Amino acid sequence: MCRFNKIYYLIYLLSLHIFSQDLNNITIYNTGNSDLPYNKINCLEIDIEGRLWIGSENGLSVFNQNTNNWFNFDASNSDGGLPSNSIKSLAASSQQDLYIGTNQGVSKISWIDNTSDLIWESNYASECSPANDNLIKALLYTNGLWAGSLDGLCIENLGPKNTWMIQNTQANLLSNNITSIKYNPNNGIIGIGTMNGGLSLFDGVFTNYYSSNSAILDNTILDLDFDQNNNIIVCTPQAGLGVLTWSGSWVWFNYINSSIPTNSLKNIVVDSNNNLWISTLEEGLIHYKNGIFYHFTTDNSNLPENKINCMLFDQNNDLWLGTDNNGVIKITNPTLSTSNKINTHAIHSKIIDGDLHIKCVEESLLEIYNTNSKKIIAIKLNPGNNYISMGKYPPGFYLVNTMSSKYRITQKIIKL
Repeated sequence: MCRFNKIYYLIYLLSLHIFSQDLNNITIYNTGNSDLPYNKINCLEIDIEGRLWIGSENGLSVFNQNTNNWFNFDASNSDGGLPSNSIKSLAASSQQDLYIGTNQGVSKISWIDNTSDLIWESNYASECSPANDNLIKALLYTNGLWAGSLDGLCIENLGPKNTWMIQNTQANLLSNNITSIKYNPNNGIIGIGTMNGGLSLFDGVFTNYYSSNSAILDNTILDLDFDQNNNIIVCTPQAGLGVLTWSGSWVWFNYINSSIPTNSLKNIVVDSNNNLWISTLEEGLIHYKNGIFYHFTTDNSNLPENKINCMLFDQNNDLWLGTDNNGVIKITNPTLSTSNKINTHAIHSKIIDGDLHIKCVEESLLEIYNTNSKKIIAIKLNPGNNYISMGKYPPGFYLVNTMSSKYRITQKIIKL
């Protein structure tokens, strides 16, 4: 770990850390050790009985943890209920129903007693053109089905019962490509993420947040969730993590201004302790707790894969991850082990007029950015004393990142 030596003055505290630690007990379910038929997982859902439903490119599976039983369904054994084996999204109702988004529209299954007595219904929402024989990327059930496709949004029962409303660029949305639909039970707000159309919120009327009318930094929202304080947290592929606060202001966390390890974020869930779990596009899992970002990868934890396509918590507070090549991962009541935790310490900004002096106890990487977010220095730091010349750079503020396989620290310096 590196320590910035005192140069002249300590000004104000800016201590941002990211640590690697083992997750709790992990169980992996894949084609080699279970009845899961395919290892690339697109979506997950928990039904009212607590069973896990799994959507893949090779059909639909349901896993009953209590009995350790698996049932697998595809186009050949679903009584015509599945028009395709490509399952893209899932949504359970508060009753014994499950809605299935495929690349050819929406299907519905219902049951009375057990999974062997399923009632299949294909072409659900076929009277709503964006959902008819289309790829369904996002589903939500709340007093009716919300189905997001490449051609817009279909909403059931928002008007008269048993009717459908279409939302697209010809109505209230700025993009037809729907990526995520989430519901806040605290205030009834529904959040809709889009591809290149920003964030849309529905609280009786639709409100759009776009780069031209708000402080949103990326108009592609891959996923979103609501925390217990009614803040809306969004994942973007380029701008990092955005928070739309309950007061209406935006706060952003990215690779430059925080210790989050990447700006390319895919999924987010908020746990029962109001902490964040975030999947990245290809760089593992992030956990935000008590002001600290924890980063888990195949290199520094017991994760078997860095590419996580979906995730959710079940009623036992276990975290389930759907991976791109390694099936389904169950993390039992995820908490952080302190066995290899790094001792934290306060890191202060510095004022310098010459060399930046950094002392390390292990090999690390140094990156320095100017106020335009341009990387001006990227070098390896060796154990011991390191002196980095800043003489040719103009006076001003600079962000300094030091990182290794065990930590990442970001701090601000002032060059005189």
